[in-house]
Amino acid sequence: MVRVLSETEAESYILALLKSRGPMSTSEIETLARKEGKRCPDETVLFLSKLRTRKIIKGELSQEKRGWIWWV
Repeated sequence: MVRVLSETEAESYILALLKSRGPMSTSEIETLARKEGKRCPDETVLFLSKLRTRKIIKGELSQEKRGWIWWV
């Protein structure tokens, strides 16, 4: 069963992931969250973009990974 995290829970979860694992793609974050039965309150990429806009995390498009890469 997948549990939709609150904004605060999702922010803490994402920060913990990126601090422990280093830069990750959107799909890598989604895959790990799904394995743990968790989901961001919005689409993952939208939620990550909100965190980037608020300067909580950093992100950029990667040609190599064909998507966004996120880091702290």
